[in-house]
Amino acid sequence: MASPARLQASTAVENDAPQVNVEQNTMRRAMVQRAKEAATAQDILLFLIAFRILNALSIRTFFQPDEYYQSLEPAWEIAFGVNTGAWITWEWRNQLRSAIHPAIFAAVYWLSARLSELFQLNPYARDELFLTAPKVMQAAIAALGDYYTWRLGERVYGNGSNEAWVALFLTVTSPWQWFCSTRTLSNCLETTITIIALHQWPWHWSLDVTGDEPVDKYGLREDHQPDHAEELAKLCRCLLLAALACVLRPTNLLIWICLSCFSLWKSSASGKLLKLPWFNGNFWVHITSIAHGPATRRERLFLVLEATICG
Repeated sequence: MASPARLQASTAVENDAPQVNVEQNTMRRAMVQRAKEAATAQDILLFLIAFRILNALSIRTFFQPDEYYQSLEPAWEIAFGVNTGAWITWEWRNQLRSAIHPAIFAAVYWLSARLSELFQLNPYARDELFLTAPKVMQAAIAALGDYYTWRLGERVYGNGSNEAWVALFLTVTSPWQWFCSTRTLSNCLETTITIIALHQWPWHWSLDVTGDEPVDKYGLREDHQPDHAEELAKLCRCLLLAALACVLRPTNLLIWICLSCFSLWKSSASGKLLKLPWFNGNFWVHITSIAHGPATRRERLFLVLEATICG
C-alpha cells in the first residue's frame, strides 16, 4: 500500500497535468500561428519580387532622362572608370549629387562584368546582361516598397486586417506603380526607403493614452504587437533610414519634419519626458511645462525657434 505522502504527490501530479497540457497546447498553437504568419509574409515577398521582375522586363519605354543620366551613366563610370563611354552631366562633374544611388548599380555592373568573364559570354549575351541586371535590381527595390506598404498597413490596422490587404492590392494594381516603380530613378529608391522607415516609426507615440493602456518607462504608449523589437531600437532604425533618404534626396526632409513636429507637439502637450540614448549616453529632452502640465503657446514657439536656429 502506498504511503500518504506518495498518494498526495500522485494526486498533485494528476491535478497539475491538465494545466500543463493546456499551457503546452497554447504554446503549440502560438508557434503554429507564428509559422503561418512567417510563411505568408515570405510567400508575399517572393510573389512581389517575381511580379516586379516581370514588370521591369516588360517596360520598354523611355520616361525621363534621369533614368539614365542620374543613375546608370554615373554608375557605368564608377564601375569601369573614366573615358569608358559614360555620358556624365554637369552636376556630377561638380559633385552636386549623392553617389549612393549610382553606387548600387555600379556594383550591379561590376558583378555582371565578372559573371560575363566567368561564363565567357559572347558580346550579344553580355550586352543583354548589362541591360537586364539593373532592371532586376530595381525590381527588387520596388518589391520591397510594395511589401512594406502591406506591413505598414498591418502595423496601423492590425495583422490580417482587411485594410492592410487593400493597401497591398492597391499598390500592386496601380498603373502608375507599374509604369514608374521599376525605373532606375532615385525617387523610386527614396520611396522604398521612406516606406520602410515609416513602418519602423512609432505611430502609437503620437496618440493620447486613454484608460488603462500600458505605457513604457518613458511614459509613452507601448506597442501591443509582440513581434516588434524594443521601441527605441525601432526608432533608431527609422531615423537611420530617414537620414539615408534625406541624403539621397534632401526634399525627403519635409516628410520627417511634419512627423517629428506632430510627435513633439503631442509629447509636449501631454507632459512627458523622452529619454534619448544616443552617443553612448543618456540625454533628456526637457521642456519646463512637461513636468507640470501642457506646454504653453509661447514655450512651443520658443522650442521651434531654438530648433530652427540650432539646426
